[in-house]
Amino acid sequence: MNNLSIFIWNIANPSFERAVKQAEWIRRRKEDIFVLTEIKVSSGCLFLKKYFQAYGYYVLFPDIEDREYGVMILSKIPLSGGTLQYMDFIPSRAMYGKFSFFDKDIEIGGIYVPSRDASEKKIKKKKLFLQTLLDALQKSNLDNPRIVCGDFNILEPNHNPHYPFFKDWEYDFYSQLSKHQLSDAWRFLYPSKQEYSWIGKTGDGYRYDYCFVSNVLLPSIKNSFYLHEPRLQKLSDHSALITELHL
Repeated sequence: MNNLSIFIWNIANPSFERAVKQAEWIRRRKEDIFVLTEIKVSSGCLFLKKYFQAYGYYVLFPDIEDREYGVMILSKIPLSGGTLQYMDFIPSRAMYGKFSFFDKDIEIGGIYVPSRDASEKKIKKKKLFLQTLLDALQKSNLDNPRIVCGDFNILEPNHNPHYPFFKDWEYDFYSQLSKHQLSDAWRFLYPSKQEYSWIGKTGDGYRYDYCFVSNVLLPSIKNSFYLHEPRLQKLSDHSALITELHL
């Protein structure tokens, strides 16, 4: 059947021991492509890379600068790629692949936006990454339908609750993606529902993890939902997001 499923999950740079549990849990999943964010050159993440290569998955794993983070993409479907073209600032946080599915050529991007605190250095880093990402999406080829997904560390403008410590430029980024013909698949299905992929220490919820698809793919969305099992099982501090398309 021509159903394509995408699994998006922040794995929180696991220890070797937790990575073993994550690997066994992921391998039981039925999805086609797995976009894993918050990876590093660590024993846990390198184990995941080698584990899934050994099981015949196509694996995109970036060159990561010292003390930086990135995105790993695992696929059961033949997949080729690397970092997003024109992404010249922390490219390891923007992996990009191409694949064919039932004679349709599709591009997939895995994104991990830097988080930030009140420090000027981290604010500048996040701002620069978001602007560079928008510029790269604008410059890169738009011939094929796209899926751009991952942990964006931003919130949609109508997020409930509305957190005042998030700045206008962070909320605005969500809206900027519409100018690149990209729409939030989960929000497309659920215009008024509230859901969260990360829960803070105070119990407040945040929807950080998204799957944006080219507008031409919107009619193909079959389902999109947050899977809280891996967070509740403490495999990570994030829930997963699964999006299914009928192409």
